[in-house]
Amino acid sequence: MRVPLLSVALALLAAPSLGAPIPKPIKRDNLLVNGSFEDGPANIGRFVSLNAGSKEIKGWVVTRAQIDLVESHWEAADGKRSIDLHGSPGKGGISQTFGTKVGRTYVVTFSFAGNPEGAIEPKVLGVSAAGKETSFTFDVKGKTVKDLGWVKKTWKFKAVKDKTTLEFYTLTKGADESCGPVIDNVVVVGED
Repeated sequence: MRVPLLSVALALLAAPSLGAPIPKPIKRDNLLVNGSFEDGPANIGRFVSLNAGSKEIKGWVVTRAQIDLVESHWEAADGKRSIDLHGSPGKGGISQTFGTKVGRTYVVTFSFAGNPEGAIEPKVLGVSAAGKETSFTFDVKGKTVKDLGWVKKTWKFKAVKDKTTLEFYTLTKGADESCGPVIDNVVVVGED
């Protein structure tokens, strides 16, 4: 059987080159500073409580009541530190403001769990940016400080200004003010 020369040439052009490198995925830089909360107070031991207005965690501001910056009380999702949004005590929040382009969509990813030592379950987390907000729920049943059961969450928002403030805060109801939703490894990138 004879194969037309044009068909062979087209097949060779369409075939990947054996010597060509495989393109690597484009790595996009996190628009946030200190997304895993590693830069902040030194030698905190198990945890340290930070009150509203605190800027001790580089890049972040405590926005409500109190939060706990946790170092060795449990294993972080990334690095050594994470945030319990209920202080000891106080139902808190944290925020960071960063540059954005009006009309562009941004993707927020973060690790989410809950402090299993409290009596209230589930833990409810609020997230807001650019006039939009959403909530996430985490069931702490069966979880321990040795295994928080971290999960990855994603949320998107569209920028309405050239600077946007992203805030994480507790929405957990009830009297338990010292064991709340826990976050770590927060990343914001522009959507392609």
